[in-house]
Amino acid sequence: MREEILKIAREVRINATKAIASIHAQKSPENFIDAAVECFKKLKSYEPRFPELYHPLAHDAEQELVEAMVLRDIIEKRFDFSITLNVKPSAFVTGLADVIGELRRYVLTCLIGGKFEESRNFIELMEEIYANLLQFVELPDKLVPGLRRKLDVARSAIERTKSDYIAAKVARFHESLGRNR
Repeated sequence: MREEILKIAREVRINATKAIASIHAQKSPENFIDAAVECFKKLKSYEPRFPELYHPLAHDAEQELVEAMVLRDIIEKRFDFSITLNVKPSAFVTGLADVIGELRRYVLTCLIGGKFEESRNFIELMEEIYANLLQFVELPDKLVPGLRRKLDVARSAIERTKSDYIAAKVARFHESLGRNR
């Protein structure tokens, strides 16, 4: 059973990761998300029968699926801090923390394309997600594994993204004045 759960969890993670890559490549992630959700449903069927195996082995897969679905919802402007899947709350929280790093990547792409308004909106959302996750930071690591570290990484990503945003705005301003640096 352990090997079966691991195999299905791996399929969930692979498809969720491909969905995230598709989003960054500005392609539709739906086929990968659909495949990940189907695998997740199969994975979830093991939970009632083998909870002692399911919980430690499925967390990362659930977290990656949350990350992919939340990123897709953010890009499609329909994110509302909820998810329709029956994932563990800890996987939802840690997946949400990880999406901040994916948003940083997305903002950098937007900045390269000169999309400053969109970039600013995503940075504000990164801040909002971070602020909402702070309420969980005092929970024991056994309940929300790795959250403190993820939030430290997220804070750093937000600050670096803000710095990159300002640098891009300054560069654009200098270009508008005819001062290429």
